[in-house]
Amino acid sequence: MTDSSSSLGRTILPAGAALMGTYAGLTAARWAYRRTLPSPLSLPPALDLEPHPVEGPDGRAQCYVRPGTGPPVVLLHSFNAVASSREMQPIAEHLITSTTRPVYALDWLGFGRSDRGSRTYSPALYKRQLYQVLNDVLDAPADVIALSLGGEYAARVALQAAPLVRRLVLVSPTGLAPTQGPSTPGRLGLALADRTGTFELLYHRLTRRASLRDYYARQVFLAPDAIPDALLDYAAQTAQVRGAHRAPLRFVDGTLSITDVADDVYARLYRPTLLLTPSNPGPTVQSFEQLSTTLSSNTRDLSHETLPGGLLPHWEAPGPFFDTVDAFLDLQ
Repeated sequence: MTDSSSSLGRTILPAGAALMGTYAGLTAARWAYRRTLPSPLSLPPALDLEPHPVEGPDGRAQCYVRPGTGPPVVLLHSFNAVASSREMQPIAEHLITSTTRPVYALDWLGFGRSDRGSRTYSPALYKRQLYQVLNDVLDAPADVIALSLGGEYAARVALQAAPLVRRLVLVSPTGLAPTQGPSTPGRLGLALADRTGTFELLYHRLTRRASLRDYYARQVFLAPDAIPDALLDYAAQTAQVRGAHRAPLRFVDGTLSITDVADDVYARLYRPTLLLTPSNPGPTVQSFEQLSTTLSSNTRDLSHETLPGGLLPHWEAPGPFFDTVDAFLDLQ
């Protein structure tokens, strides 16, 4: 062995040993932390509706149900690090107190009290899940109110299985910004963080209550004092269960978004669809630059209203929100 190769070996071997030690340490820390986490079913119900588990080919999903008469209303929460049906609480309570409609609220797989196992979380999985609920659980076409990325799946199913859907309300819908998800280097970094267990450990650290309040204040609500404790408390709880990081990883790396959803889905809908966006999105995490183009491409079935507040207008500006939605769905 030459002096140069010997020197290289003296450099590489300790570095490799250090990396292996770091990886082993992360694996041990991740394993130890997982053992302290409870099952998603340990979470209290997100809504004051009857829990109704739905067994499907991809796992067991939590659905909340209020029986009633007339066309059913299905509520679909968003996708983020701490998403659950709690996001839809003001809408559920409004429907319960002001209508006799059947109400269904679904926890997407990987969120809330639904299964959070190790599986491939993808748009195809979520479209299957929603189709099963609309086709097998409900007995009539539904009005669907969907939040953020949940609206992409609602619109896709409405396009592909139109007889199951009467009308759509898409609240702060995604897919209307010029770009979606992180860059290629960002995705590679997330993949590495997943392989080493770093993402899982960071996820649980960054979803503590104080961090979540900061997130809501900077990127979701326009008025920080409007952030409700009911939403914040449940968000912090729902992050601290086994498997909580799995679906959010796929959300963060952009793989849950439907490609070209504005042109391929929204613009082709043939069920009455109302899009609701903030009057002034300001610093919120979403943008809607493609909205006008999308609306002009489907003037028959797409309509649009702006509302005060940020991305959760049913929490931040409930009066204008319910006035608009009630009129569109003939709830008055």
